[in-house]
Amino acid sequence: MGIARRRSALIGLLGLFALVAAACSVQETTSYPVDIFTEMHYSQSQRAQEPPRLQPPAQSVAYESVGGPEVPLAVPEFQRRPYDPEVAGELYAVNCAVCHGVTGEGDGPAVPHLKSNLSFYSTQTGLIMGDTGRRLPPNLKESRGTLGDAGLAAFIRSGGNSVMPQFDKFLAEEEIWDIVAYIQDTATGLDRAQ
Repeated sequence: MGIARRRSALIGLLGLFALVAAACSVQETTSYPVDIFTEMHYSQSQRAQEPPRLQPPAQSVAYESVGGPEVPLAVPEFQRRPYDPEVAGELYAVNCAVCHGVTGEGDGPAVPHLKSNLSFYSTQTGLIMGDTGRRLPPNLKESRGTLGDAGLAAFIRSGGNSVMPQFDKFLAEEEIWDIVAYIQDTATGLDRAQ
């Protein structure tokens, strides 16, 4: 009787082990064969915990211009906002100081990389441009007198050379004019950063 009991317990344990092994090997169907995204919003279990999606009102359309499709939308004219040196200084620090430096003298932490012979800008761009490609950031304190407000804004928008990006793709028009005002401001702008 003891052997039969042991045998049935062993069979029960083997069955339980097989059930657990089968459960562990079953993979839930997802978009990816291996779960490489650890963020919760990619997890299958997270979807059940999301709130229900709001449905749009009946008879609604995604977009319809005022007056019908033949009438273009009236975009309001650009309005410059009041200059705030703190906001403008933060915009300059985030977008410009890495190349032009905190004081605007063209001595930012990226300049040694731009000067390096191993830099992309001194190799690939030079081949394309037909020269060394070393277009270093200008001294903004010197440039502000020659370019003026409109010139600085245009330079920021278009990038102006092979290294500087076109900031009109990253910044709103108000932010570009904030940076221009910060560069031109001799009381609380770049000159204050010394």
